[in-house]
Amino acid sequence: MVEGKPISIGNVAYVLGMSSKKLQRWYQQVLSGFAQAVESGKIGLHNLRVKQQGKVKEIAVPILEEKNLGNQMAVDEKTINGTCYTILSNRKTNKIALMAATLKTSELMQLIKQFDIEKRMQVKSLSRDMAPNYDWLGRQAFMNAYHVIDKFHVVKNIIEQLQSIRIRYRQMELAKRREANQNRKKYTETNLPNGDTVLQLLARSRGLLFLLPSQWSEQQNQRAQILFEHYPEIKTAYLLVLRIRQWLKPPKGKSTYQVTRDKKKKQLITLMHEFIKSGIDEMKNIAFLIKKNIGQIINYFIAKETNAKAEALNQNLQRFINVNYGARNSDFFLYRVKIHFA
Repeated sequence: MVEGKPISIGNVAYVLGMSSKKLQRWYQQVLSGFAQAVESGKIGLHNLRVKQQGKVKEIAVPILEEKNLGNQMAVDEKTINGTCYTILSNRKTNKIALMAATLKTSELMQLIKQFDIEKRMQVKSLSRDMAPNYDWLGRQAFMNAYHVIDKFHVVKNIIEQLQSIRIRYRQMELAKRREANQNRKKYTETNLPNGDTVLQLLARSRGLLFLLPSQWSEQQNQRAQILFEHYPEIKTAYLLVLRIRQWLKPPKGKSTYQVTRDKKKKQLITLMHEFIKSGIDEMKNIAFLIKKNIGQIINYFIAKETNAKAEALNQNLQRFINVNYGARNSDFFLYRVKIHFA
């Protein structure tokens, strides 16, 4: 029951009418099989030892399961207790093939080379984010696989740039307030039609910039109109971001991949030129990012593949952490992760 779903030990103990600490010890030392795994040497069996500056460093590798390789894989990262783990998972089964406490391609390749080369050659697609280390990892580990930069990560990156414009204007307003105070001048707050001050407008507009106009509430719609009136640069950037989000929608009806790809590539190049013409630095950043990864972004339209399952896996790992108030005993936590996800 505990391994089937991320249920808090404290909740189980409450139902059973016993001490949560006692149940935690009982579960860890008897029921889970963790003590037997420690005795048999299974804990840390796949850990990688590397030399760094004359010292030997041990990298935790809780999962290394060749059987979980498939023709559709995903690679992502997850931070646990301040340590970044690379997670290579099967998008069909949602099982983890590799989980290692490193982001370095060379170290990850040492582990992946333990997998049979024929199994690695059967991987046909790899979905990932825009991190260059995962690009190089995919090229070395899965030579037959095409790469797909997940549309979630594309949208995430462009919205981060959009939010950067809003933050830039807010910092400018805060600087005006600070300079007025330093020069012993009165800073007059401007009350806008919806009752916000300028600083409140810029702070409270964060949420609406994530959404499509059709998703705005009446209050957000009013705030957006005021925001765009006072900051036309944000409006320009928001409308350009909407066009990218619209571009990412798969075409309706039947169409061959090559026709779709050529059409989508032309549309994307046109959009990139418009981003550059806007003269907004953040939009130029988006154009540069897209140009650098255009091939992998367009590969999304081959089979409409996303990293949704990898993100769901991250969320489940986070639930494991949350219900246990953090991964306090790392070895036991990672042992549980292996049982549940591998």
